[in-house]
Amino acid sequence: MKKLIFLITLVFSLNASAQYGGIEASTGGFSFVPDFTSEDPHFILSVGTNTDKRLQGHLLSLIRAENLVPRNAIFITRYKFLDKRLKATIGTHLPALQISDDYQVDSFFAQELRTDYSINEKWSLSTMYLHGKGRNNDLEINFGYVGLNYNKGKWNSFSQVWAIDLNNGYGLSQTVSYQIAHKTQLRGFVNKTLSTGNTNMTIGVYRAF
Repeated sequence: MKKLIFLITLVFSLNASAQYGGIEASTGGFSFVPDFTSEDPHFILSVGTNTDKRLQGHLLSLIRAENLVPRNAIFITRYKFLDKRLKATIGTHLPALQISDDYQVDSFFAQELRTDYSINEKWSLSTMYLHGKGRNNDLEINFGYVGLNYNKGKWNSFSQVWAIDLNNGYGLSQTVSYQIAHKTQLRGFVNKTLSTGNTNMTIGVYRAF
């Protein structure tokens, strides 16, 4: 319960000083690991500070659409140590909370390294490495991806090749978004986990604050 009170306080305090924010109504959820993406309906809340700054703070939270019980909350701090054509950040997830229907909380700590290289005004290449370890559980993962981003007009496409050491998983994922209004996007996501044959997909509508 103390963690839940802290989480609510954190949401309101960060939202008050956020420089971007929005919420997505989705047929599924979101996970940095594509194979972990839930197919149950969720609201996905994201707020944060200016991503052009060197020091950044972000909050990402999934809320179950069925009963409005939070599923998780991740507070991320990042530092941009390269800011040219090649951009690079290091970050920590302090903490990441996984919340069950009856408010049992598992906590995780994670470290990440991200890079983004602008090929031209439409194309960019990105990478991510993430190490996560449970604080009150036994889960530990190493995850990474190489992604290609394409942006033209109202369309954005992000293709990803990913791998995780948990059960030697690997796969391909694709995210596509279309700007249907000034602050509104239609989003689609599909993932194919090649190591197991599993496929998961979501469709959502995102609205910026």
